Amino acid sequence: MKQLRKIVFGAWTIGACALPLAAQVQPRVPPPSHDITPPAAAPQSAAPPQSDTKQPQAPAATPESIEKGKAIVLAAARVAGGDALNDVKNIEVTSSGQADTPGGMMDISLKLVIVYPNMLHSDAHLPVADISQGFDGSTGWVVSPQGTIDLPPDYNGEFDRAIAIAGAWGLYKQALAGNIELQYLDDEDFDGKKTQAVQWHATNGPVKLFFDPAGHLLVGAHFQSITPQGIVETDQHWSDFRSVGKLQYPYHNLIFRDGSKFSETTVQAVKVNTNPDRAIFAKPATPPAN
Repeated sequence: MKQLRKIVFGAWTIGACALPLAAQVQPRVPPPSHDITPPAAAPQSAAPPQSDTKQPQAPAATPESIEKGKAIVLAAARVAGGDALNDVKNIEVTSSGQADTPGGMMDISLKLVIVYPNMLHSDAHLPVADISQGFDGSTGWVVSPQGTIDLPPDYNGEFDRAIAIAGAWGLYKQALAGNIELQYLDDEDFDGKKTQAVQWHATNGPVKLFFDPAGHLLVGAHFQSITPQGIVETDQHWSDFRSVGKLQYPYHNLIFRDGSKFSETTVQAVKVNTNPDRAIFAKPATPPAN
């Protein structure tokens, strides 16, 4: 049972669009208090070639760094769809791939539904279990074979970040609306390529974003994630950008946690404005039947 719980919650973290919570969690266990400031570099294991993304506190923002950070993200938003992003009210993304769970590598299929700006529902299917989770804008929950778990409010910022960086459309929508705090950091290597590093001051702490200066789109992110066991260093890598109508969405997603590969998934389909039933975001009264 303990092993199944580990696998279930490892899968759940991926199902939340790489919402990097713990692979083990107990009902109603709040995450520990912590310093969200990124620490110094830790030894890497099995990570792809990349720069040290775990650098100390960012330098103090200046008017110039703030304006450059905004300009970089707005350039990405224009390439990703520009004004067409404002017409996106909700998305449905299906994907599949493999996840590194305590039970070993497992195939996983995912369905993610987001209603902007702040609602998320995901279903994850593994050989050993099906897991659903949701966030209605104020409350998060998970349904697994072990039952329904209410997530403490501390995790709300994890959902907010997951909604924003799913294809980066939520992030771009915030930038276009002027509702985001950004700061240019420096030009840095990421996956062996030169990128522009921008810090986003998200609700759950700073997120380091990496933008391709040629294509302008978001290709990576580094941030600290809250888990019941402590802080997890998470790196996400996006590639294989494809057209979805007038928009651009990354079809390949690679995730590392604490320097080790966590999951690798490929998108099968992206649907826009499907108008999902809002009831799916509310916590079920009872677990759904298998």
